[in-house]
Amino acid sequence: MAINVNEIAKETLIALKERKLKATPENYTEVFEELSQKYGFVSNNKLKLEKYKTLLLPHYQQELNGKIIRNLEEFISFLISILNRQSGKQFNEFFDFLATINRVLQISKDKKIKELAKITSIRISKTMDSESIYLLNKKWKELEKSYEDESLDIEVRKYGVSKYDDFDSVIKKLLSQLEERSYEYFAHLLSLCLSPSLVSDLKIENFVQKLKEKSFILSENNFENELLGYVNKRIIADNMYVQKNLNFFNDNLKKIQTLFNSLDKFNQQNIDFFETLNPDERGEVKLSFEDLKRKFCSIDEKIKTLNAQIQFTQNLEEREAWSVVKELEKLDENYVKYKVNYSLALFSISNYNFIIEKYGLNSLSEIFTRFKKILKENCKELDELWMIDEKSYLIISPGKNKEQMTSLVESNLKTIENFKFIYKNDLISPKIKSVYLDRDGNPDGNILEELIEQININEQS
Repeated sequence: MAINVNEIAKETLIALKERKLKATPENYTEVFEELSQKYGFVSNNKLKLEKYKTLLLPHYQQELNGKIIRNLEEFISFLISILNRQSGKQFNEFFDFLATINRVLQISKDKKIKELAKITSIRISKTMDSESIYLLNKKWKELEKSYEDESLDIEVRKYGVSKYDDFDSVIKKLLSQLEERSYEYFAHLLSLCLSPSLVSDLKIENFVQKLKEKSFILSENNFENELLGYVNKRIIADNMYVQKNLNFFNDNLKKIQTLFNSLDKFNQQNIDFFETLNPDERGEVKLSFEDLKRKFCSIDEKIKTLNAQIQFTQNLEEREAWSVVKELEKLDENYVKYKVNYSLALFSISNYNFIIEKYGLNSLSEIFTRFKKILKENCKELDELWMIDEKSYLIISPGKNKEQMTSLVESNLKTIENFKFIYKNDLISPKIKSVYLDRDGNPDGNILEELIEQININEQS
C-alpha cells in the first residue's frame, strides 16, 4: 500500500519522540527529508536546493557534492564560506599571481600570445563577473586549439634546431647558422675558387679583392653574370697557359726532330762511306786521320746542337717567356731578313656576355670547344692557333698574304654559321666577328694590336 505525505508527517513525529529530539523546525525538516527519501518522495526543500546547485559554476558544484547540505540555511552557509575565501588573503595572492603571469606573457616573442595577454590584462579584475571570465577563458582555449607550429619546427630542424629548444636557444642557433651563411663566408669560399690554377691574372685578383672588401655585392642583381664572367676568365687563363706551353714544346720538338733527322742522315752517310772502303790482303783499311777526325767532329757538332736544343726545351725561363708575341717577333725577323710575308686572322664571339647571361657558362664552354675545333680543323700544316682572351682566337699563317687568308676566314665563318648550338630547344647563334691583315699590308706597325683594336670597334658598333 502506497504511503502519502500525511503518513510521512505522522511517522516523522514518532521518529522525533523515539530519538528523544525536540520537535524544532530544523529537527523536523531533517527527519522529514530523511523519511521522504526513504519512501521515494522529493520535497520542495530538496527541489529548491537542486535548483540553486545547478546555478553554481561547475567547480563549485563539484565541491558541493562532497558536502552534506540538508536545507537552505546550510546552502547559504556554504556560499558565505566561498565569499569569505574570495575576499581573503589567499584570493588576493592568487589574483596577484595571475596578474604577474599575464604581464610575463605580454613580453612573449610570440605575437598571438602577446596580443591575447594584452587583451586579458585590460579586462581582468577582482570584480569581473562570471560571463567575462568565461569569455576570456574561451579565447585562451581557442588559442590553445589553433596554435600550430609544426611546420615551423620542421623548418628550423633543417638548421640543427630541436623542437624542444627554448626560444632564446632557437634564435641563437639560427643566428649562428646565419653567420655561417653570411655574405662574408660565401665571398671567402668564392675567392678560394677563382684564382687560376697555373698562372695569376690581375683582373681576377682585383675582383677577388673586391669580393673580400665588399661581400654585399653577392646580393646585387648582376652578380651572377659578373661571377660567371670571371670564372670563365679563370678557365681561359689556365687554358692559355697550357696552350703557350703546348705551342712551346711543339715548336721545339719540331726543331729537335729536324736536328735528329739531320744526325740520322749524316750517320747514314758515314755508314755508306765505310761500306765503300776495301780492305787489303791483311784486312786493313787505309783511312786519312784528318778525314776520320772531320767526320767525328761533324757528328759531335750535330750531337751538341741536338743537346743544346733539348736543354733549351727544358729551360723554365725560356718556356715562361714563350708567347704569341715571341712567335710574332720571330716572324718579323724573317720578314726583315728574307721578306717572308705572314698573315694574322682574329676571330671573336661578340655576344659572349649575352650567351653567359641567358644560357650559362656551360653552354658558352660548349660553344668555345666547337669554335676552337672548327678553327683548328681549317688550319693548314704551318698555321698556328692561339687563344688571345676569354672570347678570341688568333690564327697565325706564315707565308700567306691577305688574299690567301681571306679564303681561310670565309671557310671558317661558313662552317661556324652552319653549326647549330642547341640549348633546351633554343637555337644559340654565336655572333662571330673577324678581322685579318698581312705583314706586307702593314710593314712597320704592330698588326696584332691593330687587329685587337679593330675587333673591339666592330663589337661596339
